[in-house]
Amino acid sequence: TTTISRHPALRNQATMDRVSALLKPYPHFPKEGILFQDIFPILQDPAAFETVIEWFCAQIQEKATDVDAIVALDARGFLFGPTISLRLKKKFIPIRKQGKLPGEVASMASVKEYGKDVLEIQKSALEGVRTVVIVDDLLATGGTLAASVALLSSLEVETKLCLCVVELPVLQGKAKCGAPCITLFERPADCPSEQ
Repeated sequence: TTTISRHPALRNQATMDRVSALLKPYPHFPKEGILFQDIFPILQDPAAFETVIEWFCAQIQEKATDVDAIVALDARGFLFGPTISLRLKKKFIPIRKQGKLPGEVASMASVKEYGKDVLEIQKSALEGVRTVVIVDDLLATGGTLAASVALLSSLEVETKLCLCVVELPVLQGKAKCGAPCITLFERPADCPSEQ
């Protein structure tokens, strides 16, 4: 499903269909039974990448304009978060996997589609921050987003909105996120059966 915004490029269904067609599925990656959705072809096409950044920015401007910061999730969320932050003149804050951030951190366990992680955020990055938008590339089971929302909440930071490029709706991740969530495209989660 494509969300259409007020931004002229985003109202053009042909443009959104072209961007959607760039997503490349890889069956049985990173493990058997997973249908991996590769977003890198979008980033390799400057016009498509611009369209996705404009979509993120339009969603934030329409639904969460007053947030203090943009939070992005390790690792592919980092491909979008800094550009969005720069465009909207908002602070950028990464949530990373355990052991990747220096200084005093807060942690939260996360269970995702194909593994477990511990997520961390630098406490100093949250100085003066009360509300955020979280951005990432993919919404699958919702485990990483839910853990990120819970981590921020434990530090008295409210997540106003979660935004992802791709959603695997069959996994019902939106229901688990703990904050409103909007996605740009939907894709299947299961590998096609072998003929």
